Amino acid sequence: MADFGHYDGCATFQGRTFDAVITPEVDALVVEAAGASKMRVDYADLLDFRLLDYQIVLQTRTGEWHLSKLGRETEIFFEKLWQAYNQRCMEALFVRGHAAMEVEGECAYTEPGATDKGIAKVAMYDDCLCVYPHDCRARRIPFCFSEEPQITDYQLVLHLDTGDEYRIAKLGRHTHDIFEKFQRRRVEIREQWAAAQLHVNTHRDELLGEKKVSYDCMAKVGRIAVGIFSLDTEGFWFAAIRDGKAAVELVTEEQTATYLYCYDTEDQVFEKRLRHAMESVALHREVIFSEIAGNPLYQMSVQRNYHLQYLRSHHAGRIIHSQSWEKQLMEFMTK
Repeated sequence: MADFGHYDGCATFQGRTFDAVITPEVDALVVEAAGASKMRVDYADLLDFRLLDYQIVLQTRTGEWHLSKLGRETEIFFEKLWQAYNQRCMEALFVRGHAAMEVEGECAYTEPGATDKGIAKVAMYDDCLCVYPHDCRARRIPFCFSEEPQITDYQLVLHLDTGDEYRIAKLGRHTHDIFEKFQRRRVEIREQWAAAQLHVNTHRDELLGEKKVSYDCMAKVGRIAVGIFSLDTEGFWFAAIRDGKAAVELVTEEQTATYLYCYDTEDQVFEKRLRHAMESVALHREVIFSEIAGNPLYQMSVQRNYHLQYLRSHHAGRIIHSQSWEKQLMEFMTK
């Protein structure tokens, strides 16, 4: 387990100020007052934290914390908290592998209905670039869906096939290095992704196995989209998409239901969001379909990925594979 240190200081919360030992842990910030029980701020509840006038100010779902009297360790504590928080964000984004590079810069992004800008850590992994600000807006930028990057005025500009835009600036001497590594790795991953997708398309009937029956039924009621989860996991998915409705089937070793969606965007928009969501979660597909109220990590995942938010908010039920499966499918897709 990672050790981010223990820090003596003073905490203020809900009108009460007390001396405390403050410890960033792997999933929460722990504040322990003498003779009192520990108080935990789960990182899923931590919305923002900043270093202001030698105090750490934390915005949480339950109120504002002020951490002070950390002395010369104030900046060290801030960096350790940021490090611990980022590691939890990395888990929530389902990042695989280790960072090949990590720097700090200024990041801005534009997504449907959302914009943000601020200082962030920037980390490059095998299949993605991640930005980790000191708030709840971390983002994972997958290479497989990335368009040709641009570099202008020492600013790296990235676009995804969804139209999302990410700008990373103030990287100093690291700008061109990150650009070149991003571009090189992006080309490699996109080629591997296309080859893996082609393999599934070419050997579809063989790979479908017993799901071939479901595929043929779904092909009667909608346009079929087929996609993979990731380059290093087995299985794939297919979906029947038609006029604001979709039925999604997973081809894995697990026995799963058919998941239904009603949406108010163009079918092509839904398909792209589905592809992004499936790629982002890989082996953790339950985050798309299941209840997450008791799972702080999955709550963080959904908060940082608007594709997951979209699928979850437009989920219209599921159909268990039984004798009435085809009848229920037809009724849903055609009514």
